[in-house]
Amino acid sequence: MQPICSAKVAGAPAFRRGSTEALVIRQTPLSDLIQNRMRELGLSEEAMGRRLGYANPAKAAGRVYALCNGQPFSAKSRFALRRLPEALGLPVDVVVHAVAATERLFADRKREAEERRRLTQEAEDAAWRKTFRPHAVIQTKYTVPTQITICGLMGGAGPRLIIPFDLSRPPITFVKQALNALTKQTTKRADGGRRVMFFGKALGIIINYTPDAALRCDLEGTPLEVLNKAYRISEVRLSFGGAPLTPAVVSRMLGLQ
Repeated sequence: MQPICSAKVAGAPAFRRGSTEALVIRQTPLSDLIQNRMRELGLSEEAMGRRLGYANPAKAAGRVYALCNGQPFSAKSRFALRRLPEALGLPVDVVVHAVAATERLFADRKREAEERRRLTQEAEDAAWRKTFRPHAVIQTKYTVPTQITICGLMGGAGPRLIIPFDLSRPPITFVKQALNALTKQTTKRADGGRRVMFFGKALGIIINYTPDAALRCDLEGTPLEVLNKAYRISEVRLSFGGAPLTPAVVSRMLGLQ
C-alpha cells in the first residue's frame, strides 16, 4: 500500500444556511421520517431546530441538516435525538425504529466503502507490481514534506526521493549507482551531512530490488538491514476543489511538463 499525503489548494464552499446545498439530503429512514413530519406540520428547518432546543436560527437549521444528512450520531446530534420524539410529535418507538434502521444503513454503507477501498487498493498494488522497476529511495528525517502544497506543485516527492537505476547494468551495481546519484539529489548541510528539499536530513538509502526484496544502507552504502518488501514513499495529492490530483497531472495542467 502506498501512503498518501494530501493538500487542499482550493476547496468547495462550506454549507451556508439558505443555500441550495441545504436541499441536498441523504435518504435514510431517519431523514425520511424528519422530512415527512416537517412537511405534515408545515415546519421549516429553523422551526424544527427550535423545537429541538436551539434558539440560534443558524444552529437550529444546521442541527436539523446534520440529523438528515449524515451526522445524526455525533455528540451534538445525540442531544437532539433525545428531544426528537417530542419535537416531531411522534411516539418514542417510531423514532427509535428509524434511528436503528439508519444505524444499520450506515453500517452497511461503511462495509461497502471498506470493500471498495480494499478492491481499489488490490488493483493499485497489482498495477504497481506489474510496472515495478528496481530503484533506490532516499530515507529522510521527514516522510511527509514540510510544505505539502509547494512540494506538489514542484513535482511531488518522487523526483526528490526516488533514484532510478540504469537497468542495463547488473544488480550488484545498484548501491554504487544510488551513491553516485545521491550527491545530485541532495544538498550539503553545515554539519557535513546531506539534505533533501522538503524532507530534511538524508538518513540513508533503500535499494528496492523487487516488490518483495529490499536492502537498507547508510549514506556510505554499508548494508544495515534486509527488508522483505520494497519501501514505498508517501506521494503528494493536490485538491483544487475536486478529486485529488497527482503532481504529474498538476504539472501538465500548469504547463510545466
